[in-house]
Order: sequence, then structure tokens, then C-alpha cells
Amino acid sequence: MRIGIEMAIQFARIEFLRRSEGGDSCRKAAYNARTIVKNKQTGIRYNFSRKKDNVYHTVLIPDYVNQDFKNIQTLMNEVERTETRENSKLLKDIVIALPDEKELNLEHRIELTHQIVDAMEWVQKGLGVQIDIHKPQIGDKNWHTHILLTMRRFRKDGTGLGDRAVDLNPKIITLSNGQKVVIKDPEMIHERIKEIINAFFAKLGLPYRVDEKSKVPGKHIGNIKYIEIRNLITEVLNENELRKEAHLKIINDADVITDSITHYKSIFTKQDVEKAVKDIPDLTAREQLVQQVLSSNRILELYHDDGESSKYFTTIEVRNEETRIIRIANKINDRVYYNDIYNLKSDIEGLANVSEEQKQALRHILLSTSGVRVLRGRAGTGKSYVLAKRISSQQIVDKKLLVLLLLIRQYQS
Repeated sequence: MRIGIEMAIQFARIEFLRRSEGGDSCRKAAYNARTIVKNKQTGIRYNFSRKKDNVYHTVLIPDYVNQDFKNIQTLMNEVERTETRENSKLLKDIVIALPDEKELNLEHRIELTHQIVDAMEWVQKGLGVQIDIHKPQIGDKNWHTHILLTMRRFRKDGTGLGDRAVDLNPKIITLSNGQKVVIKDPEMIHERIKEIINAFFAKLGLPYRVDEKSKVPGKHIGNIKYIEIRNLITEVLNENELRKEAHLKIINDADVITDSITHYKSIFTKQDVEKAVKDIPDLTAREQLVQQVLSSNRILELYHDDGESSKYFTTIEVRNEETRIIRIANKINDRVYYNDIYNLKSDIEGLANVSEEQKQALRHILLSTSGVRVLRGRAGTGKSYVLAKRISSQQIVDKKLLVLLLLIRQYQS
């Protein structure tokens, strides 16, 4: 729904693909990609290539993983092979509505999708991610992206899927009445989508903003017979009240609020804290909680060189991590040197299976004369591969520099 010209649609649907409900990883992947995939376990070949609305397809995997898994034929058959139970959850199936504003083109929508995936840190946490963007039919406006996530992390040797990523499952808390409530992923994903799209609109100088939705996920009421409506409404309202109570229980904890903010931001403002507690209905309680967060002994206020307040804050934990990185950098900087700078330049130019952009990154890391060099890039684009090329060079005396580079990359993420 739109109000004037300034509101954009916000929508994300998250479901599990379950074998017990007839789910098949190969069929789902083929459908999303509008291509052909054969399930080697069943021998069934799925063909959705007749559909022509897929305008972007990619698979992201951690850098250490065998590149064959970027082919969905290989990836999804690995999912089917590792998920052996009849009631297995095969994939997490996510659909995200993309803005349909006329000022945006396909490249904008691809960039938005990758920003969302990067923000959720799925690849960094060891998962495989299939991305497909579908354009609307003529006359429609439903640009959307399909995302499939593996339920298991890739093994460290990169040869296949390993343990289930149970730590990434939705959190369950117990309410005051003893009932257990699941805090589902849409709560966080919706918020990240809104922030990213609004920032993207602002960067392009567009007046649109994502329509504000409640961060408390509710239960959808579908099309049903009239006689069932009264009972269902009562059931749904009760369930949504429990969800709201669970949500408020979480955001009433000052440390939880601080941790949730600093998970994505190393520095933050009072406005960030106010935004994090905006769902608390009582104004006085909100203001007290904001003050409680900012007055915590974990919080450090940041100042400019002239002593004026910057109006930004950080935490002792974040500051200690920054100090640790600087300390390690200084120690390594005193020990690292290159035996033969000319041979090193030649070695970089002669590397096989390395793009010009990756060679440029290597030149920056290896040939710069001072400062901490940071390698940044989207998840799955080859940062660890470049670092491996860098550390394998026999010209490098102190190989501990790789530890620093990886640590900085983790910190930047």
C-alpha cells in the first residue's frame, strides 16, 4: 500500500522447505533459477527453463569451499545427500519484495539484494546462498528476489556440507505464563531490509521510504469460511499478543539492546538507541531505558580532537577489539619485510586464475609501504582466495600477517 509517493512496499516471507511436506531441494532450486536440475537421489529431472522472468541468478559460497558448489546441480544434490531423514528441513526459503520505483533499474535491485545478503552474514557464517531475481509480468509491479539458504555449514575442508547450523535457528524464550515463543527471523530481516532500502533511496536522492511495519511478526489470516472467522481471530490475536510480549521482554534489557546495535555498528548515536526501543508503548519507560543504555559502564562517549562531543558512542568491548587489532598490526609491522620486491611484483603479475582486480588487491596488500592494509569485498567474491595467494608467496618472511588480515576482514564484516 502507498501513501502519496513516499512509501515503498516492505515484505519478506521466510519458510522452511521440508521433505515431510514433499519438498525437494533440486525442484525448488530449478524453479527459482528457471533452469534444469536433476535429483540424483530420485532420478527426477526438473525443468522450469520455459519460464523467462528470471533476470539475475548467482550462488554465493564461502571462499574456502570447492567452486563446483556454485553450480546448483552440485549444491542441491549435496543438500539432498546430507539431509537423510524423512522430516528433514532441507533449505530456508526466503522471498523479499524489491522496490518497483521507476527510478531503479536491474543493477540497483541486484545491489540491494547483495546488501541484504551481506547484512545477514549468511555466507560469512558458512552457508550456501542461491539468489534469483524475478521481474514482474507485464502490468504488474512485483519485483522480488528468491533466496535459498542451506541448513548446514560447509565443512572446513570445503568438500561438502557438514554440521547443521543450529546456532542460527530462531531463538526461543519462555514467557511469564510458561509458554515458549519462537522469535522468528522475519523480525530481524524486515528491519534490515527497511534500513538498507531507505539508505539506498537516500543515497540516490529519491524521496521514497519503506512503509513502517511493526517489528513484532504476526500470524497471517488467509481466506477462510465466515463461520471460522470468529474463532480464528481470537486465536490469532492471542498468539500475536504473546509474540508482542516476547518482543517487549527482549527489548527491555539494556545489554540486549546494546549488543543488538553494536552487532551491526561499531559506533552509534542516541537516535539509534531510541529507534531500538520504539516498540515499547510507554514513553517514560522508553526514555528510562535509553538513559539506562547510555549510562551503562559498558558505554564510551566519543569526542573530537578539540574536546567537543561527537554525539557518538561505542562500547568497551568494541574499543578493546580495535586496540587489539592496532597492537597486533604494530607488532607485525616491525617484523615483516620482503626479500626481493622486484621478484614479488613479477610473481603477482604471473599468478594464474587471478583476476586483474584481485591482482590489484594483492599489489595493495604487498607493495604498500606503510599502514594497515585492509581487503574488503562482498561475501563470496574471493577475499580469502586472494589472501591465500598472498600468503603462499615465498617472498614473505612473516606469515602471521595473514592472521591480522583475516582478523581485520572479520572485524569489518
